[in-house]
Amino acid sequence: MNNTDFSILVIGLGLIGGSVAKSLKGFNNAIIYGADTDESVIKKAEEDCVIKKGYTRLCDAPKCKLVIICVKPAATLSILQNAEFDSDVLVTDVCGVKQYLQNTGLNRNFRYIGGHPMAGKEVGGYENSDSNLFKNASYLLTPSENSLPEDIELLKSMATYMGFRQTVFTSALEHDKMIAYTSQLMHVVAAALCDNPLLDNAEGFSAGSLKDCTRVAKMDSKMWTELFTANKDALTECIDSFIDSMNEVKNALLNNDAEKLHLFLENSSQRKRRYLNEDTSC
Repeated sequence: MNNTDFSILVIGLGLIGGSVAKSLKGFNNAIIYGADTDESVIKKAEEDCVIKKGYTRLCDAPKCKLVIICVKPAATLSILQNAEFDSDVLVTDVCGVKQYLQNTGLNRNFRYIGGHPMAGKEVGGYENSDSNLFKNASYLLTPSENSLPEDIELLKSMATYMGFRQTVFTSALEHDKMIAYTSQLMHVVAAALCDNPLLDNAEGFSAGSLKDCTRVAKMDSKMWTELFTANKDALTECIDSFIDSMNEVKNALLNNDAEKLHLFLENSSQRKRRYLNEDTSC
């Protein structure tokens, strides 16, 4: 992509969008514009010199070479379906589901590559955005067979500039399958653990494991409802597998089968050690 008069439009200036705009300052000497429905957010981003100018209506924003959509899944899909981007525009997003966006059968005139930064906080909004949010995180890309090499290279170099430790290339199908396990199931489990009246009296009864296991339960419930729904097939498979594991522990306890319980715990412990690249030979 030609970097002459290179400009970027960030749509949505919440936690992720604001962090994207902040972390891209200086990238390819780009002029960064923003779009958000909240005028106060735009004003703050302009005052912070995070964006050159912001717009509450997408149709009023200037034509930019790179567009990064940083809004919730349904809104992202709506923009991809309805926005009139020029054919020379590269569009990407930060959405946590990919088949939902890429398998719509749309005949897009613009170039599109799905993206997903594996970073976040339990709090949202522009006021919590941070230029260092993506430091040492993974950036997932789901290019298609029609994606241009120069577009892929641009997004990869952008990710490096933003501080990502690595860029991982995957398909939309594999992305959704893995994210259902590594992210969405974790939020389901955290919410389920908090769906218990014992939590109301748990102060002083945990050395930290309860806090660790329920950290992500403090979530944007509307956004995660959209994410769960958009990836329901992969997520329900993960939930079924998790229930099977919980029942294995439950049945071992009911049958007083200490050997089976020990084997389950030991196998899980060894798998976790392999995940951490620890030596499991001892």
